[in-house]
Amino acid sequence: MEEQGKGFITVNVRTAGGALPVEGASVTVSTSDGINSTVVAVMFTDSGGASEVISLPAPPRSESQSPGNSPVCSYYTVDTGRAGFYSVVNTNVPVFDGVTSVQQVFLVPLAGGAPVPPSEPDNRMTCATPMSPPFFF
Repeated sequence: MEEQGKGFITVNVRTAGGALPVEGASVTVSTSDGINSTVVAVMFTDSGGASEVISLPAPPRSESQSPGNSPVCSYYTVDTGRAGFYSVVNTNVPVFDGVTSVQQVFLVPLAGGAPVPPSEPDNRMTCATPMSPPFFF
């Protein structure tokens, strides 16, 4: 059996239509088997709105070279939030062996700037398709 591959992910958090970085946003990366989720990493964005680059398990690149039912990437959930903004949950974020994925996250300020904890269910947006632009509700 072949060894597990390794991919990487960094999260870039912005606001104001992408014009301003969001410093101090919390970024939680997790996996899910459909029932349970496991937190893999928790980090915060720097003054440029970027998280650190983290290493994550991914299927080996060689698995994608032949047809079959082998997965070619691993999928992760990226939950991003900061007081005063709606939180964003990106699901099915792909991570490929040997590739650094950059997940763009655009936070929208709460009306009136009232700080609501990111764990409040009424201030979460979920983006199920990681490659599409964010959806605002």
